[in-house]
Amino acid sequence: PASSGEMYFRGKEHKPTSMLEGIASGIGMIVQEQGTVPGITVAENIFLGEEGKFGKILINRKKMNQEARKVLENIGFTEVDPSAPIESLNMQDRKLVEIAKTMYMEPEMLVVDETTTALSQHGRALIYDIMKRMRDENKAVVFISHDLDELMEICDTLTVLRDGHLIRTFRKEE
Repeated sequence: PASSGEMYFRGKEHKPTSMLEGIASGIGMIVQEQGTVPGITVAENIFLGEEGKFGKILINRKKMNQEARKVLENIGFTEVDPSAPIESLNMQDRKLVEIAKTMYMEPEMLVVDETTTALSQHGRALIYDIMKRMRDENKAVVFISHDLDELMEICDTLTVLRDGHLIRTFRKEE
């Protein structure tokens, strides 16, 4: 829960009590920490909690893998086999799986919290493309980073906060 302040989303005060509630309301979040679940496949990580789409009693793994491939392709990440165990992927590729899972939920707002620090140039290019696509679809992206050059390059508006207080807002020239 928030310790102070207010948050508004779609013109109304928004007080999500969990990540699931945030996702259900249209807010996706990608964080710096590792968020994949070990012991299952790439596809199972993408559809964790959504397995019912692929069968009630027995899961149709072929259909799940095909759908996971589409989700991964949607973000431009085609170098991974959806049926591979998540542990067989390096840390960057696991982060890209998390990004694919978040984008599968089709968020109206995406919070990217220090995620690019775990990505190579290729991974960063993928997430920058996602951010640009969301902007072009009139959706919001909140990009949190300590890399000022990256922020200046990618963001349309840059807000500097210190200890939760607004320092200054910059806007890119049109």
